[in-house]
Amino acid sequence: MANTNPYLPTYRSGFTGPSERIGGSSPYHIDLKILSSLPYEEKIRALDSLASQYKGIGREIEFSNQAVSGRRWNPNASPEEKKALFEAATGAHAARPGWDPLDFYVPFAGKSRFDEGAVEGASIFIPGVPGGKITRGAGGGYGYFSEAVDPSGRVVFRVGHGDINRPEEQGEILVAEGGQITPADTTAATPQQTKAANEVLEETLEKLTQQKETPTLPRTTYEGPSEESLEN
Repeated sequence: MANTNPYLPTYRSGFTGPSERIGGSSPYHIDLKILSSLPYEEKIRALDSLASQYKGIGREIEFSNQAVSGRRWNPNASPEEKKALFEAATGAHAARPGWDPLDFYVPFAGKSRFDEGAVEGASIFIPGVPGGKITRGAGGGYGYFSEAVDPSGRVVFRVGHGDINRPEEQGEILVAEGGQITPADTTAATPQQTKAANEVLEETLEKLTQQKETPTLPRTTYEGPSEESLEN
């Protein structure tokens, strides 16, 4: 993953929900897993990308495990401060071999995660890898979830405990290569989005008349690590 842009593109992965609809874990929280073999700068870049996305909708990342409860991710902190908080937050989570796991909420800025309406039904996001794809699924004690796959087929990010009653429409998204993603962007830019609306419509109609594609459906089982010992 070449670090050519300050932020990775981010994609919505459903919404936070009550315990009975997210796999039985603590209500309205988010579980993110980052491949442990990634370089530290890419791990930090992923969190900065998410923090930027959440900031754009007035929310902040607030960690929830006991040792880091209430601490928030600050994309303007120094690299040393970010690394220290990242290590503290992943260390506070139950071990997930091969992954750096993080539990957090995304309350509105200026609100506590305990304030009514601060975290309920919040958008969940996952970083994408340019040239890779985003896949979706549900079940296995992880609720609604997404995985970010790099161009080699390696899963590098997972995010779960989304509301199974509020899935995304697309079961798979191809992530465009390159492209500058700015903090204000709410979706990842693709080459098609720069075309005029009539051009996009014409191309879509042409494809539909030429072939009938079978939609990609979400997987119904989670293939990642067990969530039985999830701690908050």
